[in-house]
Amino acid sequence: MVTKRLRLPRLRISFLAVSLAMLGWAVGCAGPQPMVDPYFAARTYTPARIALMPADVFVVYDEAGANDPRKSQALGQQVGGHITSLLATNLQRRGYQVSTAPGWDGIRTADGQYAVGGQELGGLANAILQFSGSPAGGGEGRMAAPAFVAPELASQVGAATQSDSVMYFNLKGVAVSPGKRAAEVAGVVFFVVIVAVIVLLIVAESKGGGSSRGAGPVASGGGGGRSVRSSGWRGPAATGGAPATATTARALTPAPRGYGSVPGGRGPVYGGPSVGIGIGVVVPLDGPAHTHEGSVAEDDEFFAGDQAYVSATLVSTYDGRVLWHARQSIDVALDRPADVQRMIERLVATIPPSLSQGAAPPAPPR
Repeated sequence: MVTKRLRLPRLRISFLAVSLAMLGWAVGCAGPQPMVDPYFAARTYTPARIALMPADVFVVYDEAGANDPRKSQALGQQVGGHITSLLATNLQRRGYQVSTAPGWDGIRTADGQYAVGGQELGGLANAILQFSGSPAGGGEGRMAAPAFVAPELASQVGAATQSDSVMYFNLKGVAVSPGKRAAEVAGVVFFVVIVAVIVLLIVAESKGGGSSRGAGPVASGGGGGRSVRSSGWRGPAATGGAPATATTARALTPAPRGYGSVPGGRGPVYGGPSVGIGIGVVVPLDGPAHTHEGSVAEDDEFFAGDQAYVSATLVSTYDGRVLWHARQSIDVALDRPADVQRMIERLVATIPPSLSQGAAPPAPPR
């Protein structure tokens, strides 16, 4: 009886210590939090309507052996369409009105004319990626200094869509096929067997007096020498379009005092009307660099896992000010729609809700 009474407190203390350690590990592995502009965080300024650009998605479908680029493109098409739909739904649930008028061929008016051309939208995407890939785009929490992205282009999108903000989402990632997973498991088993055989041979040699009978070379399977590329899926091909005419007038509440045109010397401006479209740019899968019209290269490692690198940015169309920005590495299976849905829900949940009133649409089924 005495022994049992002495053990119980020790077990409780041990359980508490383990729980605290696991909590600390979980917090440490949560990754960086998105950046938020102080005006947006303090609710001094909150947009009401968001123009949602089509998601740029670059996916490598990693298979055992040579990868099939057609499968990568098909998966990217599915993921891109799914993400765009999820973003619109979840932003509406946060109280925002969402315009999906922007397409990579441009933004059309009611009479079919281009209010903003595809070249301008591509320039805005590149300007946002220029900010995202910079050191300033890798911060988290409240932004210490404001940043501005292509104010003229953002204003054109706002006028054409009657929106006071624009969101751009870019994802590059790798999805491991079931066949590759099975090959990885087989590789681990093979490696363990080889190690066990070597150990047994060493033991046998030591017992036999240290004779130098060779067991022959042992070949080990490996990987990682090949570079795999994935071109992104971005919906219909851009036609270039006509120059922006912006025939629609903005009918929105003006920005509050103190939140207006770009203040000189108070923050860097990324991009502008002269931003070109970077065709043929190849970026590595990991790292902060993202591309709009290029491709993604991956070192085809044998032991690889599912991973996605996300860049998402919300920009004010009044002056191009960055309101919210996330640049994260997320462990997600892109070939599983439920996992992609949870990723988007958690990401959008970090955006401050809109102050406008409106009935939120029901949550999509899982």
